[in-house]
Amino acid sequence: MNSLDRIMELTDVIEERVLAGDWAGATGLEIERRHLLGEMFARNPDAAGSNANRAILEQLRARNEATIAAVGSARQALTIVARQLESAPTVVRAYERNTLQTTVSAVTAGG
Repeated sequence: MNSLDRIMELTDVIEERVLAGDWAGATGLEIERRHLLGEMFARNPDAAGSNANRAILEQLRARNEATIAAVGSARQALTIVARQLESAPTVVRAYERNTLQTTVSAVTAGG
């Protein structure tokens, strides 16, 4: 297996990890992939010169952009949930106060 094949194999697994929300796993593999890309171009600065390699690298770039977009969407969704969780205690206390006031008012009015 050549470097580019291994890089594309890592890309497959990175995409799977991102979809599964395994951020640590995806990050570890991304570090390995980045290292392999760096080595490939250090050994052969013209690695993108062939049409075959250029096409594979273009596919890698497009997939990487899609993965970055997926991570951004997941981050936005997690941010929304985090904000909801941060406000949850306040909402619960307001509900409890309202329930207590309603109960006291009902007892006072009814009896």
